[in-house]
Amino acid sequence: MPSSFTLRMQFGPHQDVDEIIPELLKLVQIAPIDEVLFFYYGEELNDGHDTIERVKEWIEHSRPYRKALEEAGVTISLNPWHSLLHCDRYRKLKPGQNWQTMVDPNGRAAEAVVCPLDEGWREYYAETLRLYAREGFRVIWVDDDIRLANHTPLEWGGCFCPLHVAEFNRRAGTDATREEIVANCTASGTPHPWREIWLDMWDATQRELIARWREIVEAEGSRLGLMSSSPEAHAAEGRRWEKWWEALAGDKPPIHRPNYWGYSDTLGSALLSSIAALDQNRIVQPDEVENGPEVECFPYGRWNKSFRQIGAQMALGQIMGASDLKISVYDQIGNLPSDEPQRAEFLRGWRPACDWLADEFPMSLQPVGVGIPWSQDMGRQIHTDGSGKWQSLVCPSRGWASWLGSAGHAFSMRPSPVINALGGPVVWSFSDGQLREWLSRAVLIDGVAASILLERGMGELIGVRSGHFITQSNVLYSIENCLDEAFALRVGAQMSVNDKRYADGLFQAELGKGARVVSDLRSPTFEVVGHGLVIFENELGGRVALVPWSANADVQMNPQRAAQLNKVMEYLDPENHHGYVEGGAWLVPQFLADDERWRGVVWNASPDELEEFSIYPPSGLGEPSSVVQVNARGERIEAQVDSNCVMLSRPVQQWEFVVVA
Repeated sequence: MPSSFTLRMQFGPHQDVDEIIPELLKLVQIAPIDEVLFFYYGEELNDGHDTIERVKEWIEHSRPYRKALEEAGVTISLNPWHSLLHCDRYRKLKPGQNWQTMVDPNGRAAEAVVCPLDEGWREYYAETLRLYAREGFRVIWVDDDIRLANHTPLEWGGCFCPLHVAEFNRRAGTDATREEIVANCTASGTPHPWREIWLDMWDATQRELIARWREIVEAEGSRLGLMSSSPEAHAAEGRRWEKWWEALAGDKPPIHRPNYWGYSDTLGSALLSSIAALDQNRIVQPDEVENGPEVECFPYGRWNKSFRQIGAQMALGQIMGASDLKISVYDQIGNLPSDEPQRAEFLRGWRPACDWLADEFPMSLQPVGVGIPWSQDMGRQIHTDGSGKWQSLVCPSRGWASWLGSAGHAFSMRPSPVINALGGPVVWSFSDGQLREWLSRAVLIDGVAASILLERGMGELIGVRSGHFITQSNVLYSIENCLDEAFALRVGAQMSVNDKRYADGLFQAELGKGARVVSDLRSPTFEVVGHGLVIFENELGGRVALVPWSANADVQMNPQRAAQLNKVMEYLDPENHHGYVEGGAWLVPQFLADDERWRGVVWNASPDELEEFSIYPPSGLGEPSSVVQVNARGERIEAQVDSNCVMLSRPVQQWEFVVVA
């Protein structure tokens, strides 16, 4: 099946329609655009919640150019830029908008971001939806400001206003204050019962709102779509995805626009988090879904994000099972496409490659690799740091993806039947039965995960009797020194743990019988001050590798650390069920498979070019027999593969990739 391009644009009521129409018609003749998603009152053209009269102006002004595009065979959808409003940005409520604004955990109220429980605002927004739906848009989008997190200038977000406090007390049968609720929900130790009630309340009231909007929109023949943010943020809101899909779409396939990449140019290291984010979204989506990853750029243009990186972003979305791509390469101020004709040429150049990728990577293909389990309930189950901050409910879940991926190892954000990696407080999300099952096979764990497993009574399964954390303030460690060549580049290879965020606190254990220290911690004078990597085989027959540092921190990769991780993976997965690549820094693999086929993708996320590398697909998938290189222009170039060695006729540059089958 071909790919599908949806272009996101905005033209304000102040602009000349007679100038806009020929610009749009010329654009869709050059660039293969299937749909245009228009914004109303977005970004620079937003002054808060528009009046109903002003909303009608937006609608009426856009009718002529919407009609012209429809007559040219282009489908039209609509993205009102906000529901609650993303953030204040010095906007304020207008006269007559006497709505409850959003309140953060500390009691600070926003100036313009509204509370989703306010009935006056609900009536207003329902009326705007009725107006939109009568216009015949294919989809009307709910932007991700429907989330409760990330509404500056509020701390974390909201809403903790009197309306929400009253609703909580009604459900819980209590008479608690906001301060009491926040303190109990964020208390350290076993989650207080109020946290579950509060998150259930948030989730249920948000879904009720979405379901009401769906009824309004579908009554006029349109569909409702949903943009989403990071799974970690939504977990701290208590979002239960299967219920959200029902509220959004009823018995129809939901329409989803997940965010997965930075808005501006990013370093190659960010690729790993983008892969993981798309995989997390696929896990929570139903099989039948219209999946349109958001290719966002803000601000716009090549000074902010290169065509090279936008092309990679589009390709990754397609590889991870996009049914269409929601592409933002034009600003929301209303500048004309002819100001930079290279944008249309860029889209035209990439369309054949996206069509090809759509055929090569149907949604039936699922990622294969080291399992990095997570849970949509992690915000409900995490044990907090006791700070009292709502941010302490945001559970990091993608750390091992960055460490393993940067060392050349494929991963999946779902549990593996063979090998899994557990990092940080996400361990609180899983039952004892799940953890024991994974520990009976092969598990890579970081220091925080090890401390939690110990607290949960599973120390004997990871080779630990007791443990504590050290910092450089009480133990002056600075070097990790390798002791065993079976788990190192060489004996004596060293890695820095000096003033690095991943080593801010290192887990140190009294080790059980059979636990083997294969690296140690040294002081600046090279005295041994603790243990580093520990290897252990437990009574369940499982293999465990324990690193003392935190996987949920920026990657500090070097030849010594990469070699150590490679040897650890050989130990944990000697038959190579996960797949890996060798040959360069930031050489990032993906493997996907279904019952009939498999595909591999190898990305060059490094600024250094590469002419040759080795690829080792997961066992059972077969040896690679064909390789196609895709460059930054979307051009496909045949390459050679001999056994596991891939040889390229042209060097693969940063943000380029090869597809292997």
